[in-house]
Amino acid sequence: MRKPKSSVDLRQIRYFVTVAETGSISAAAARLALSQPSLSEMLARLEDALMVQLLIRGNRGIQLTDAGRLFANRGQAIIESVDQALTDVAQLGGEAKGSVVIGFPPSIALLLSVPLAETVRQELPDVKLRIAESMSGYVLNWVEEEHIDIGIVYQGLNCAHLDVKPLLKEELFLVTAPDNWAASPPSDGPLLAPVEFASLAQIPLVLPSRLHGLRELIERYAKAQNVQLDVALEIDALRHIVSIVSRASAHTILSHAAVMEEVVRGELKLVPIANPKMQRTAYVVRKPGREVSAASLAVEKLLGTILSELIQRHDLVASLA
Repeated sequence: MRKPKSSVDLRQIRYFVTVAETGSISAAAARLALSQPSLSEMLARLEDALMVQLLIRGNRGIQLTDAGRLFANRGQAIIESVDQALTDVAQLGGEAKGSVVIGFPPSIALLLSVPLAETVRQELPDVKLRIAESMSGYVLNWVEEEHIDIGIVYQGLNCAHLDVKPLLKEELFLVTAPDNWAASPPSDGPLLAPVEFASLAQIPLVLPSRLHGLRELIERYAKAQNVQLDVALEIDALRHIVSIVSRASAHTILSHAAVMEEVVRGELKLVPIANPKMQRTAYVVRKPGREVSAASLAVEKLLGTILSELIQRHDLVASLA
């Protein structure tokens, strides 16, 4: 394959594309605010660098050769790409404004939706925030299909094809109503005495279905410990699971953040699980190649700030990842 004699810069590409668009060296020179001889000399140097004739000069203007048409088309695409890159960079360096759509799984939504919405309204007045809530698998699909700008998902999903950043690490607890737990004496605090993971086989649980990332994580722990869980009910709605447990009808496995308010009111207690301790990590995911605006970066930055404040304020058993 024959290579150009020397490199070609963006200015030369712009000049040639302008000549191709106008169909005339004189017209292109006028648009570019150049003298016609200077433009003609630049075209000659370009053809010399590429070692190919790009155009044929005539009394009625210019005519592109096959090589000239190809170079003009590819050159136009290069110019548009560079211009878009400059625009995107300028937006990132500018003020945060515009719309941002973020997707949360239910337990994160309970923790973050209200404080995030209030903080964005106060600190980012030019940002229009929309929050969507669903299971991690659906949030992941929304990211892939570009329905949302930012997604928060829990571990266990295939995110290798996405941009992923760890956000929050949580311990998982056996969650119970105080009057439905006789294994340890009552406690004024949120935590009761721990139980062995193996003992979960004798405790009736209400859990989400296997379509839910949390259930898959719990089942992986159980399989690794050769424990058969007693799943009495399957419900794919966090609020209903919490209601069932609060009514002392069953127990469940959740993070502290998912039942923070019920724990504060004394309606639920947390039983640490030992051997092994159960943990999960939440991640921020974006689709590679999708435009990342200054607004979405500002909203993402607030996630960590708000989570840190909530962890300290409510003594959550969690930490920033």
